Amino acid sequence: MKHIDFEKLDMMSLLIIVNLCENKSATQVSKILNIPQPKISRSLRNVRAIFGNELFERKKYGLIPNDYAKSIYPIAKEIVEQAQRFNHLGQKNKGQERWFEVAIPGLISYLYPKALMHSVKNDHKHFHLNFSPWNASTLQSIMDGEITLGICCGNHQEAQSLVQKNFEVEYVKSLSELYLICSNEHPLLQQELTLERIAEYPFVKTDIGCNPRSTCPFEDYCHSNGIPLNVDICISSVSSLFLYLQESQAVALVPYHAIFELLPDVPMVHGIRLADVETEKLFQVASPRTVEMICSTDNTDEDLNWLKQQLREVTTTLV
Repeated sequence: MKHIDFEKLDMMSLLIIVNLCENKSATQVSKILNIPQPKISRSLRNVRAIFGNELFERKKYGLIPNDYAKSIYPIAKEIVEQAQRFNHLGQKNKGQERWFEVAIPGLISYLYPKALMHSVKNDHKHFHLNFSPWNASTLQSIMDGEITLGICCGNHQEAQSLVQKNFEVEYVKSLSELYLICSNEHPLLQQELTLERIAEYPFVKTDIGCNPRSTCPFEDYCHSNGIPLNVDICISSVSSLFLYLQESQAVALVPYHAIFELLPDVPMVHGIRLADVETEKLFQVASPRTVEMICSTDNTDEDLNWLKQQLREVTTTLV
């Protein structure tokens, strides 16, 4: 086994490894961490040399972690999460260097940083924001105090049943429309678009809610009606989703109008709004996804209350 020179392994490299494992896209990681993509490439070359392993394989739909990277991921994730706890040590003393850690669904994570940072500047707020994609461990990280608050897409009642008593689940918005996303040469685009026809093709799940093992409304519809469904993969990064769909027969149903609006600028990918009659059929069986905000029940923090209001406004107007 290759000796690992830990003196050359910095925290940023570990943070990049963790985010690449979770998002499978250097472009998306660049946006999340707000660092240039060339720096990510240099860091990746560095960690490959340190571990003596390629770690990631470039596929059509992104950078895919190999078995070695998957074995490193939980260790790196724990180190990064423990290190991020330093951000919370000074939160009791409000000052110029206060940090808020905010988790956002990966598929729409690009919507929030610019809008919120603009509001921070305009309202002369003296704190910093750090954004991370919602993942399977985010809810626990919120309840452990490692993440300030989170926005997720899921089921309201299920979310309420999972949070501890000192935390609240606030309903922000119902997502009552669905958009089919697929390759622009997909045979579905030449047919009448029904839920039954959509189920004939590999399906991509796109959201991780409070319970990562929960099913999505389309899965519930198919199960209720005895329709076989091949859930191909779960992708929560918008760039990885587009790459995966470009040259495959897979399809995705997303509840975000913001994603639909991106598609004219995305090559080889097409989107179409599902007809009301099909949407109503689905929602007779399964409830629409809702956007939830999960945070502490403490309402005495003025800065936190301001941030929560900004998140409500961004979600309501942009998502």
